[in-house]
Amino acid sequence: MKKLLLFLFLIASCVSLYSKSFDFFWDFGTAYIGGNVGKSDTLAPFEGEADIQVLDFRLEGVNGLTFAFSPFNWWCILNKPQEEDIHLITFANFTAAYDIFKHERLVELAPYVSAYAGALEGIKKFRVDCGLVFNVYSSLMWPEEMVDAEETSHLRGELISAKLGARLNDLKPQFYFDFGMNLIALGMILCPSDPKEYEPCWYP
Repeated sequence: MKKLLLFLFLIASCVSLYSKSFDFFWDFGTAYIGGNVGKSDTLAPFEGEADIQVLDFRLEGVNGLTFAFSPFNWWCILNKPQEEDIHLITFANFTAAYDIFKHERLVELAPYVSAYAGALEGIKKFRVDCGLVFNVYSSLMWPEEMVDAEETSHLRGELISAKLGARLNDLKPQFYFDFGMNLIALGMILCPSDPKEYEPCWYP
């Protein structure tokens, strides 16, 4: 844990030195659903999972580097009804990534590493993910107020996101994949201001 904190401190120091080359953005977060495969003695090692991150604060560099922080992440196994719920709630979540397109397109393809620490379940509980993330940004799908907010208050979030890679979860190796949607976009679909605009199946 001390090595992790030292590593994060060094990253923060480097970012502060080159802060003029970075733009600040924030977002309400992303909800993911997917699965993972880890070392297991059972016949079905595949496990479904949910991963919800609330609030993202990012520094995006002109060279493609991104450094991000989130104050809340909730990860949970979905398909173990016969056991106690397996989950991890963390309050110190850091990500470093490199966008291959250098933030110049409406899509983002980036290798990344994320560290999830400060767990509610205990200080020794943590998770480290590394892999590849693909994000899609679309000003055509957002309301006009959301598009304007990027200029006025630096509010910007991906519409959909997909990621895959390897992780250490409580020092146990896993391979995972997740598909996610921005929390604002998800809320617009589940609770539209004008139900007739979307006409989902649960409206008569």
